[in-house]
Amino acid sequence: MPPPEISKRVLDAKLEACKFAFLKLSAVKTTRMKNYKQLRTLLMLKEISRRGADRDFLKDPENSVTRILCSVLKQVVSNSDRSLKSLRGFQYETLDDQEKQQVTRMIASVQGMGSRKYEPESVDHLEDMTEPVEMEIYLGNGDDSVGGDFGDIVLEPISWPLESQLNLEWVETLMGLINQFTWKNSVSEFPLILPHSVAFSLVECASQILDKEANCVKIDCCSENSRVIVVGDLHGQLHDLLKIFDQSGRPSQNQCFVFNGNYIGRGSWSLEVFLVLLAWKILMPENVILLRGSSETRISAEELDFLKEICDRYGEHGPMLYSKCIDCFKMLPLASVISNSVYTTHGGLFQSSRVQEDSVNPSLWLGSLDELDKIERRQAGENDDENITLNHVLWSCPWMADGLSESNYKGLLWGADCTETFLQQSNLKMIIRSHEGPDARADREDMGNMLSGYSIDHEVESGKLCTVFSASMFSQGSRNYENEGAYAVLEPHNFTEPRFVSYTVENVPRLHHQIISDGSSTQQQQMWENRTGHGFASLGISNPPSWTVPLPNDPSQILQLREPPQVFEGLPLPDTIQEPHKSNYNYLFRLISALKQEIQTRV
Repeated sequence: MPPPEISKRVLDAKLEACKFAFLKLSAVKTTRMKNYKQLRTLLMLKEISRRGADRDFLKDPENSVTRILCSVLKQVVSNSDRSLKSLRGFQYETLDDQEKQQVTRMIASVQGMGSRKYEPESVDHLEDMTEPVEMEIYLGNGDDSVGGDFGDIVLEPISWPLESQLNLEWVETLMGLINQFTWKNSVSEFPLILPHSVAFSLVECASQILDKEANCVKIDCCSENSRVIVVGDLHGQLHDLLKIFDQSGRPSQNQCFVFNGNYIGRGSWSLEVFLVLLAWKILMPENVILLRGSSETRISAEELDFLKEICDRYGEHGPMLYSKCIDCFKMLPLASVISNSVYTTHGGLFQSSRVQEDSVNPSLWLGSLDELDKIERRQAGENDDENITLNHVLWSCPWMADGLSESNYKGLLWGADCTETFLQQSNLKMIIRSHEGPDARADREDMGNMLSGYSIDHEVESGKLCTVFSASMFSQGSRNYENEGAYAVLEPHNFTEPRFVSYTVENVPRLHHQIISDGSSTQQQQMWENRTGHGFASLGISNPPSWTVPLPNDPSQILQLREPPQVFEGLPLPDTIQEPHKSNYNYLFRLISALKQEIQTRV
């Protein structure tokens, strides 16, 4: 056995090299990786560093080697959040399914690294380790010789915990699995990740919690370190929700989230958004407040094809899950009051039941918080239109004219004078509502356009009225608004001065049926078949017109195009097609041929 001083000198030299390696590893930008194997190698090296910290000799704070290594490891831990964000921003399109599963497992590993604290009683903070350098390195080819293989790791479906006791790790795993699923673009595989029994349990367990809450939830913020995040409409855009969590942090004892409704909508991932939020509600019922939006009604859900979305994922189990979601919608509270100062709701103000008795000045007869608490929201849902107050809460909108009046839909229109009256009578300082995005404000020149994700609609003596919308790059029909999403941050001591954080989430995965490629004849043919209900083949048309227009490579060839063909694609039609359909198809195919010839000539 060598003398202790020689052994220590050798260890010092080797661990000094480890210090340099750890420093570089913690500074790597994973989004610049050239391929998946490099990313895998990086995560393996970081996992090795984590395991190395468990060695017994590292527990001695007097060891100089220990101080160096622990300082490096502490920095790795402190940078785990940045590494996690980089991993979640990794471009998954080029990966196959197995590689995507491995990346998901790596994300969980980094989360585990961040949760460990390698802090001995005394650590020397080295000057050259305070700021990690930003660099890009090549970590080898990632083959088995580099130090191990993750090929034996299999991604298992998430299971419902015993006694329905969710923990943070379970919820984080759920979010990671669902995020990974969205990149697979195969909705039929969703039960392989989240079995229907787990989805049922999520909805049922959350419904029991929501059922016990008042119509207007009171949120008391006593701690000086506490803050509240208010989130607007998400409309099924899961990656906006994940972006908010990454930017603002997760719900915690010192950070409460209030969601103003419209979880389902025109995005690709309405069910996923709703299930993730329910999981957080179960985990932290006092710190995650889920309010009801205008989309969370049976009628709106039908208009948004929410049943179809669920059935696309769960097949024969879809109708049952849909029914449970509709019942859960009825349990969602309608409003919240934050620190006795800020009122949040989805739509806005509502009429008092006494308004019919006095028509002279209806703005003085706005509904009160006491009246709001008396609404029986749990029995609404089958006939939401019959609950006038509920409709007002979900559908009302502000405008610039004074007074309170019926809108052309289910809600009310109210002016700044009504905002002042409500704030004064309720002893509040601010209203934060949602419900309107850039589409709703496009034709309302008197109101903010919501392109930044928020607007200050009324400023009165008692306070303000704000609108927040959290679905970035929102699409309505064929129009894309290229708007930012936003959320409001309320902090002590003055919760009435919100800080709005705007963001944009681009290049997110969407379902195939929502993507139309300009140059894909296959997708356009599928779109045609979906709209007509059957394909040309079922009509006996074996040579339907193609949906592409060939163009000459050389512009000089344009004048040499041949005359319009005498034989048209799709013709002659089979005798099985009867009139007047036969004449219509004949005209259609000749028209398509003429249009293609016109495009060739003009281009």
